Amino acid sequence: RLIQPKIVVCLGRIAAQRIIRPDFSVTKEHGQWTRNNGVWFTATLHPAALLRSPSKKPEAFEDYVALREKIRGVCSRTYPG
Repeated sequence: RLIQPKIVVCLGRIAAQRIIRPDFSVTKEHGQWTRNNGVWFTATLHPAALLRSPSKKPEAFEDYVALREKIRGVCSRTYPG
């Protein structure tokens, strides 16, 4: 609340279950967006999971591309114009 973010990205299941909702499944729901109190939330695979399973990197890359697009749509000062 102190910094008033517009977007929060959870890295991994534990963070997503604590911040988004207790039954969040990062393997099934990563990259999906939800909005609560004016803040956009999403989750992606934890970096350690990507080191253990490099075959999941394309999924994570798609999440980051979607994040870039969300930033462009929500944060006008980050990507002006």
